[in-house]
Amino acid sequence: MILAELRKIAAWAEMQRKISKWMLIAMAIFIPVIVVIGVVTERKVKTELDEIRTVERPDWYDVDRCMRLGEFDKAIRLGEELIARTPQYPEGHRRLATAYLAAGKLEKAREHYAEAFRLFPSDENQRVLAVIERRLRSSASQPNQSGDSADLSPQH
Repeated sequence: MILAELRKIAAWAEMQRKISKWMLIAMAIFIPVIVVIGVVTERKVKTELDEIRTVERPDWYDVDRCMRLGEFDKAIRLGEELIARTPQYPEGHRRLATAYLAAGKLEKAREHYAEAFRLFPSDENQRVLAVIERRLRSSASQPNQSGDSADLSPQH
């Protein structure tokens, strides 16, 4: 009888040893798999967030930033995209005209200042428009002479 009980205890201990062994094996596999899944998921989410950031639509602050950085062609390109979306925004036309003016494209600057003035008749828009038109007339009458562009910048 004691021998039978010892055999039961030994069998139970053997079963516990096997369970512990298989649990350790399972944990040795499970934990690295979870870590790998976490790393892969993190990278995927980061990649998707980066793609979302690059797809973000530009706004007028981007145009202003490009102007401050001296990237006039980029400012003009962004401004044209934004004006195509909101053609009735007078401040947008004024900002785009400023970009054209900074790039030395007086005709396009005049067009957009005129549109800004049409949409929102203000003294500033009228004054800048008049200065640009004077400059265009003087450039047309004296094509070899460069004029002072200091009076072309809008007052803010």
